[in-house]
Amino acid sequence: MSGSDDAAGDRSTDTHELSTLADPEWPVIDSVAEYDTGWFTGGYDLVEQPDGSEKRYYWAELPPAAVIVAVTDGELLFVEQYRPTIRETQYELPAGIVEPDESFTEAAARELQEEVGFVPDETELLEEFWCSTGLLRHRRGIVLATELTPAERTLDSNEFLVPKSVPVEAALSVARSQPTNDATLEGVLLAKEHGILSA
Repeated sequence: MSGSDDAAGDRSTDTHELSTLADPEWPVIDSVAEYDTGWFTGGYDLVEQPDGSEKRYYWAELPPAAVIVAVTDGELLFVEQYRPTIRETQYELPAGIVEPDESFTEAAARELQEEVGFVPDETELLEEFWCSTGLLRHRRGIVLATELTPAERTLDSNEFLVPKSVPVEAALSVARSQPTNDATLEGVLLAKEHGILSA
């Protein structure tokens, strides 16, 4: 999953149906989008708090993302990717943005082919949730991909990553090795909880 506002990574800022907000419990006096990068929108809601005071709650809105748990021949698929944001290279689960006309499972199948070079016959949404809710408006879906068939990779122009795989029994240890990230840990822990990482 790459974040970029270059031509290949430019995304619509229209809110995806998967990211629809609930009606507010506290009155929203005003909602202001202060900037739009094409990759994410940033702004704030001016909210009336329970004591009657008003406060700005800042947010950054990103499209939803699918994170893929894909196992083949006893190996869990990862990608090795340098992240300029944190200036480190790490092992990650394959992942990517859900396009406006896609579901989590459809995006997962597409991203797995693009990044790793496998097409799944079956996909299952294990979990979906909001991320970093103190700041972000961003939903994530963890998708299990099975019955994999090799295919040609089709990377975006800003994706410089290397497919990797590790034995399922080592997956949690690899996911916990620094540097790591929330999406990879969430995906691997959910996979373990669902018995997917049984050797």
